Amino acid sequence: MKTRTYAARWPQPCRWIAISSLLLCTIFLHALPLAAQKRRELSTHIQKTYQQMGGIYYAYSAPPTDCFAPAPEGYRLVCLSHYGRHGSRWMTSDKRYEWLWQQFEDERLLTRRGRSVRRRLKKICDNARGNGGQLSPVGVWQQQGLAARMVSRFPQMFGSDSHVTARSSVVRRCRKSMEAFVEEMKALGLGARIDMRTDSVDMQWMSHESPDEMLLKLQTDKSWTLPTHRLLASLFRHPEAIADTARLFSELYAVASDLQDVDLPGVSLYDLFTPDEMRYCYERSCREMRYENGVDPANHGIPAQCAANLWGNIVLCADSVLASGKPGVTLRFGHDTALYRLLSLLGASPVVDDSLNLEKLVPMAANLQMLFYRNQQDSVVVAFYLNERPMSLYGVHPAFTLDTWKVPFYSWTALKRHLQHYLDRQKWMDRTRAINTMVGTDYATTVSAGRYGKGSEEHGQTLPAVLVPHGMNFWAPQTQDTEQKCRAPYYYRDSLFQGFRASHWLVGGCTQDYGSFTLMPMTGRLRLKSEVRATPFNHNDELSHPYYYGVYLPKEKLMTEMTATSRCAIFRFMPDEGGEMHIVVQANNDYREGFVAVDAARQCIWGYNPVHRIYQGWGEQAGFSGWFVAQFQRPFRQCGVKDSVAYVTLDVKAGEQVLVKAATSFTGIDGAWRNLRAELPGWDFLGTRLALDSVWQNELRTIEVEDSDKAKVNQFYGDLYRTAFEPHAISDVDGRYPVFASGKPMMPDSTDAGRTRYMDFSMWDIYRAEFPLLLLTHPQRASDMIQSLGGMYREGGWMPIFPCWNSYTSAMIGDHAAALVADAVAKGLDRTHPFDLKTIYAGLRKNAFESPKNYQDYANGMGRRALKSWLRYGFIPLEDSVKEAFHTQEQVSRTLEYAYDDYCVAQVAKALNQEKDYETLMRRSHNWVNVLNPRTGWADGRHANGRWLMNRDLRNRVPFITEGAVMHYSFYVPHDIPGLIRAMGGRQSFIHKLDTLFAFRLDGRRDSTYYYWHGNEPCHHIAYLYALAGEPWKTQLLVSDILRTEYRDVPGGLSGNDDAGQMSAWQVFSMLGFYPVCPGTAEYVIGIPQFSHARIGRLTIETRGEGKSPRFIRRMTWNGQPYDRYTLSHEMLIDGGHLVIELGPEPLR
Repeated sequence: MKTRTYAARWPQPCRWIAISSLLLCTIFLHALPLAAQKRRELSTHIQKTYQQMGGIYYAYSAPPTDCFAPAPEGYRLVCLSHYGRHGSRWMTSDKRYEWLWQQFEDERLLTRRGRSVRRRLKKICDNARGNGGQLSPVGVWQQQGLAARMVSRFPQMFGSDSHVTARSSVVRRCRKSMEAFVEEMKALGLGARIDMRTDSVDMQWMSHESPDEMLLKLQTDKSWTLPTHRLLASLFRHPEAIADTARLFSELYAVASDLQDVDLPGVSLYDLFTPDEMRYCYERSCREMRYENGVDPANHGIPAQCAANLWGNIVLCADSVLASGKPGVTLRFGHDTALYRLLSLLGASPVVDDSLNLEKLVPMAANLQMLFYRNQQDSVVVAFYLNERPMSLYGVHPAFTLDTWKVPFYSWTALKRHLQHYLDRQKWMDRTRAINTMVGTDYATTVSAGRYGKGSEEHGQTLPAVLVPHGMNFWAPQTQDTEQKCRAPYYYRDSLFQGFRASHWLVGGCTQDYGSFTLMPMTGRLRLKSEVRATPFNHNDELSHPYYYGVYLPKEKLMTEMTATSRCAIFRFMPDEGGEMHIVVQANNDYREGFVAVDAARQCIWGYNPVHRIYQGWGEQAGFSGWFVAQFQRPFRQCGVKDSVAYVTLDVKAGEQVLVKAATSFTGIDGAWRNLRAELPGWDFLGTRLALDSVWQNELRTIEVEDSDKAKVNQFYGDLYRTAFEPHAISDVDGRYPVFASGKPMMPDSTDAGRTRYMDFSMWDIYRAEFPLLLLTHPQRASDMIQSLGGMYREGGWMPIFPCWNSYTSAMIGDHAAALVADAVAKGLDRTHPFDLKTIYAGLRKNAFESPKNYQDYANGMGRRALKSWLRYGFIPLEDSVKEAFHTQEQVSRTLEYAYDDYCVAQVAKALNQEKDYETLMRRSHNWVNVLNPRTGWADGRHANGRWLMNRDLRNRVPFITEGAVMHYSFYVPHDIPGLIRAMGGRQSFIHKLDTLFAFRLDGRRDSTYYYWHGNEPCHHIAYLYALAGEPWKTQLLVSDILRTEYRDVPGGLSGNDDAGQMSAWQVFSMLGFYPVCPGTAEYVIGIPQFSHARIGRLTIETRGEGKSPRFIRRMTWNGQPYDRYTLSHEMLIDGGHLVIELGPEPLR
């Protein structure tokens, strides 16, 4: 092996500067008349040279002695893993040199000393021109020296049977560092195979900058407290004319420190600074680096988490080498910040013990070497060397220590286990960030768009909101200024931003927002009304996550951000320029009844927005209001109220952070203040954002899916996000809530104590898949929601049909509170997470058997619509137009749904041993046959005298069908599919009718024109009926096709209204591979899983493919045993087990 000498390469001028500066620093420090306390404060750094006080600019040199321990007895070195900072460089940009030169360019403004500095700066700038950020010759020599020492120490790792992998950051100085290192290895005549690459793909782990890290940097304390006059007065005749004295001082320090990194003999700027000034700059840099990249209680552990991807790569590469059985070396060349964060993740003692030692932690060419040793028992230990000195870790005990060398060796298995939580958290952080919150905010672009939908039915009607799952508020950007029916607060097509709204929009539906308010920051002229204050924005400048929303407003030159809790939000605004900033607050009341006021003493704006009803009692007040308070961190310069809009004016500086907190309540202004104090006691924007991010990570963890198709995985978790809006909390932190149907504030009684009160049950939608999903993922939350329904019954006297804005409504048909309760009972929720089932059943029974005696109560939405006809005829005849309902007529659909609802009430009656009720309701549950025309086998309208309408239009909308066609509703008998099959003429006739709907030909192929409409709920279960009729392969084919054509991860990616999450819940279940065709029973129908692995609760589903395009189930096993049923019981999901599904390209017919 060749050997080379490197001492001679270190440039003579650099050595001279080091020696002379050390002598100067020592003499100067000892000459200072310091008090004893001051000496103690400086004792940590009294021995530091000016070069060392350059911190990150310190030019690395090898330790004077070799600190590497020999292999432990019985072990041999098998793997070497390395992460190194690039070598010494010029300052990061030519512009920094140019700016500094501009300050000294006019000699007439300089003192004699200033002119001396100008001459030196001329040499420095000439030397640096075109080299900003590039690796210097000193940096090349550093990397060559490191390579030579590594090869000399571990020659066995570089033999012909070894493999060396080298990767670098895409930044040129890192790539050049890698090339210098590798070329030196090659020059030493090594036989190892070397794979060297620079690829932008590697930046995800090489030098990952997470959004949290970038936000952390915005909060770094950049204040400058050191007096600058002494230095600047020595250089400039008129130092008071310097615009940015702190920047000039800081840049002079940086250039002075960086001179040790470039080959520029005889030039120094150290004489400009006193030791105290150098020390101030050094310690300020250390503290800034520690806050942004190290271990600091104030940084929420963000830097360590930011290194998770790098640690994951280290683990992956090391385990790969260890598995190969051959020696392997992995070299990585990156940046100081990435290395510092990695040390923080590891709990490296130099970082934890004393982070005010930057020159020891991350000097130029800093390096971390990880040496892996294996013994004959296949036990692997690892030792860490930081800058070629042994390093210990906090939080994990070494397997053993070589005392002579003071080198700890850690069990590789134990260390990986100790740090696994970083990798786990990173996975879920990445998944929350990958959610496209914009899905459903634009017109549908799916295949079935335009087939049956009308107007807003062709729109997802979702929100890109920041929220706690099922929390009180949906904090969203606003582009629409109304609370009118069917107008969402935000549409992707809009280009003007109106502010941030605390919304209670029934997300995904066509109802109304209520009790909302909007907060809008602006610069320039004060603009109050929404249409005047609206300002342009670009989607490229938006960043939207479930836990954070930010948008840059170019006309305002303003960055705006928001994060939240359930009942509160915190906003951060940062202007590009100094001057005036205005913030306006408006109650979004379409009836001009909102109120706002400014309280300068409490630095807040507060107000309320009275809630109004729609459907029943349209336009009437609902008896309660949305109350709100917005609190400011600083006093106002001006404030006022004009045109029912409150405003404050603040004086701001460029880049300054303006923080505002807001809270809401439905019980009063005191409730809003209580919520604010409880949920947001401080002003920690980043901490609030991180807390909500963690909430969402835990939310997504309720179902775990894995697949090589990451886009599909991301889409799935976007669905989970959209299922987490409704129903939403309406109670305050202390439990207080507005009484149902009256609005009077009330503390919960003993029955409801400790529970959250929920509101806005889009009942016609969510009973199908949204609520069954909640039963699986959040049983306690589901229990609280059912208890909320019981509370509404107790307070209002009737079980609500479609409870929204805390009022009775008859917005849709059916009486599906029964379905929610029956589903919970069938799946054992009343036993595992009890609720007041007897009271709730009393409400369900009352709806099923009684009508309000008072017409006004009925008109206000109490009781079932057309119940008298249902009880008299066993169906709703065409003569009953169902006047007191938003959806009038629709008699056939109403009949079919009441039959199902009575089945559900019957199941609850059975659970409570109400046998007589059970028998009566079960008889009524068969009334669906009364609207299935035996002559056609299709649903049909029927007169009171029993005569059939003999309708022939199966494909278009007709008055007696709800939001669809006869061909859709004819299959709505979810509780009695065997009976429906018989009534339609048997299995073959039933399948033929399904084939007509889905356009299946005799050869099993499908025509392009079909009549299935996924954009509305009545069709959602139909594709699964094939599996129950003996042709499961058609279910599998259809479900895959629907997922492919009716769901896209784009703003127009939903084929219809998301309807409180039901559309998304269908996708969640269907991608998992099963669906609740009949809520109220404990059974799911198997479709076809879309992931290679899925886990929900204790159930795991593993899917294996065969052939080029596996689309059909070939065979299944349950816990290792053959499984030939196409249903799963709820018990199987709860008790757990392992379902393996093998797919193939051809169906089993």
